[in-house]
Amino acid sequence: MIRHPLLTPIGHALLGCGLLAACLPAAAQTAAPAAARPPASAASQPEAAPTAPPAAAGKSLELPVIVVTAQKRVQNVKEVPIAVSVVNGEQLDKQGIRSIGDLSKTAASLEFGDQQAGGAGGSASIRGIGTAVFTSSAESSVGVVVDGVPQGNTAGGSLFDLDRVEVLRGPQGTLFGKNASAGVLNLVTTAPRIGRFEGTASAEFSGGQTRNAVLRGAVNVPINGMSALRVTAHADRLQGVYENRYTGEDSQTGANGVRLRYLLKPSADLVVNLIADHDVTRTTGATFFAPFVANAVNTAGNHQPRAEFAACGVNVSSTNNQVCSDVPEHLRTVVGGVSGQVDYTLGGGMTLTSITAMRERSGGPDDSRSISMNLAPDKITNTAGSSYARQLSQEVRLASAPRQPVEWVVGAFFSDYDAWNSNTTNIYPSPFAPSPPVPRSISTRIDRATQIQSAALFGQAITQLSEQASLVTGLRYTQDKVHDTYFGTQNVAFQPFAAPTSTCKRGGTAKEHNLSGKLGLLYTVDKSTNFYATITRGYKGPQIVDDCTPPQSGHLSSPSSAIQPEVPTSLEAGVKTTLLDRRLNLDLAVFRTRIRNFQEQNCTLSPVGALVCTPLNVPSVTTSGMELDLRARLTPALTLSASGALILGTEYPQGFSFDGNDVTGQRLLYSPKGKLTLGVEYATPVFGEYEWTLGADLTYKTRVRYCNTLAVECSFKAHTIAGLHTGLRNPADTWGLNVFVRNATDERVPSAILYPLPGKGAGSGYAYSLSSASFRSYGVTLDLKF
Repeated sequence: MIRHPLLTPIGHALLGCGLLAACLPAAAQTAAPAAARPPASAASQPEAAPTAPPAAAGKSLELPVIVVTAQKRVQNVKEVPIAVSVVNGEQLDKQGIRSIGDLSKTAASLEFGDQQAGGAGGSASIRGIGTAVFTSSAESSVGVVVDGVPQGNTAGGSLFDLDRVEVLRGPQGTLFGKNASAGVLNLVTTAPRIGRFEGTASAEFSGGQTRNAVLRGAVNVPINGMSALRVTAHADRLQGVYENRYTGEDSQTGANGVRLRYLLKPSADLVVNLIADHDVTRTTGATFFAPFVANAVNTAGNHQPRAEFAACGVNVSSTNNQVCSDVPEHLRTVVGGVSGQVDYTLGGGMTLTSITAMRERSGGPDDSRSISMNLAPDKITNTAGSSYARQLSQEVRLASAPRQPVEWVVGAFFSDYDAWNSNTTNIYPSPFAPSPPVPRSISTRIDRATQIQSAALFGQAITQLSEQASLVTGLRYTQDKVHDTYFGTQNVAFQPFAAPTSTCKRGGTAKEHNLSGKLGLLYTVDKSTNFYATITRGYKGPQIVDDCTPPQSGHLSSPSSAIQPEVPTSLEAGVKTTLLDRRLNLDLAVFRTRIRNFQEQNCTLSPVGALVCTPLNVPSVTTSGMELDLRARLTPALTLSASGALILGTEYPQGFSFDGNDVTGQRLLYSPKGKLTLGVEYATPVFGEYEWTLGADLTYKTRVRYCNTLAVECSFKAHTIAGLHTGLRNPADTWGLNVFVRNATDERVPSAILYPLPGKGAGSGYAYSLSSASFRSYGVTLDLKF
């Protein structure tokens, strides 16, 4: 383990504070309960749902108050001086949101790269800014936080039993753990309820091109008068995203997970949350790219891609999901961890919070072949044998009592991340070719190891200047140390002997110190309208180049092996208002962000068919635009929600190129210029006291680029995806039945595009990655409450 002379003392001090905070419950249980005080911490009171339950929909025209924890305390979203979109668990279920990538349906400014190839956290982007996570020292520009724990590169698993999702836009480093230079996805799971035995169960079955079965269950068990346990589990089965014409079988994915969440409130001053989760995903037929353009002949003239695919029965077209492979294509991922949060209310209403967590993510060891797409000469297999990542984190913070002239949060954060992985790529020429001189096979073995330590001191305050105006200030000091080693060997096997041809060793260490912060003004016009304006300097830590392109030998620790930190400076102004007697909530924001040393990755296929992604810095990128979030109750039975974004800029600077292609003025990947999400729901009594609902959701998106060539095939057209659902719920609210159709227009929207075709050589064509959301599906959901 690599230790930094300052990082280690900070880490030890934080862990000591965590142990001290963990000892507080025992001391508190021996003391007389104190008088209840207003909670300052996000965990000090039960989470409030952002929308009213269906039974209340017809009783009032007023919209419910939306409660968030975006600033480490429970607040009305109208009081938060940042742009934030909020979606509750009920709406997530209705839209069929099962994975982190599905969250792009919830906020117009949020996009995702490929979930299978794009690394932990799904390579999210906000306002057109995000980093694809392919190299082991890279992290997404959008932080993923679950129940107060930053996930980093251990993020993943299915989404289930969520209370709400908060999409925080813009740099968030002054309050959140690490590497949140573009924004944060703050996920909050459903908390246990003391004194109540209750549970839920749901089953969903859908058909179409893909077949899906989803089972969800949760039970809340009261332990005694001061504690409760919530146990949740899920089982998902998905079939048919890809069809293998060689085997005649469809791809199949199974995911199973469980979460235990224990809540203890021994007194009015003390709250303890203990959480453990474990999630396993297995895929068979895990080829994650299907050809959608196959040229007649490749550039070298040694492949006829169109005819070769046709010979296997693959009909290459713009809607194709067929592949041709004779290998098992297995993929297995395990994600899990434990965390403990202690909130202790001190004298004067201040709250001391400690969050200690350990997260793990692993893959293999199994036959994880993922780029085997042909049986012709130069067949490629890519086997990811094993991978493992572990992150330990500790956060300690102190928050002032709420509703004070100066409300503040100060804290410290430390994380220790270790990861290693190995994979082998093989290329096999035709067995009919003479050997020698033609090699019988080429095999490349790559091993990587990464250690990242990050420590920070942070704080944010809102100071009341007058009855209407408040000053927002925030500061963060961060230290990062990244060390990465890379070892690769390439062997060419002749008949009847084998000889090594090359060995590559590369490594590097990067150490960075950074001071970032926020300054802003919050102005309250009245109880229903707030204006805010902020300027924020963000930060995202360095990376290490962990490949040998071009091949190099020896151990490198020069600056050339490091990718510089990403530093955004963001200007944002917005208004949050409630109109029409609390029937309409409207949030508007305008922004301009300039990112210095934007962290990009150039992903191509190597000569032996491996997907090679090289990190690099783009000197400067600018994004600007405006956003809208709207919630309205038009009648007692009709509600409307909308999220819109116009994102300008996000273009490569003058003279910037990828693979010899000048991309000056081209938009960054996964960055649509415009996007709109819309949801409408009508609920009315029928058959007496039964409730009937009819709803629709729509997502419109302008053209998006998915790979770095200037060819039109590297982008996907402007499109609209629509979904419909209708359901019935009984008067006692103990069961509900819902019928739905998703992606009604059957838009074959990709999550990534790759060129050239694996195993076919330059000029062969294009392949895309698909997901269940890329197909029309229809089905039924039954849910029960007890």
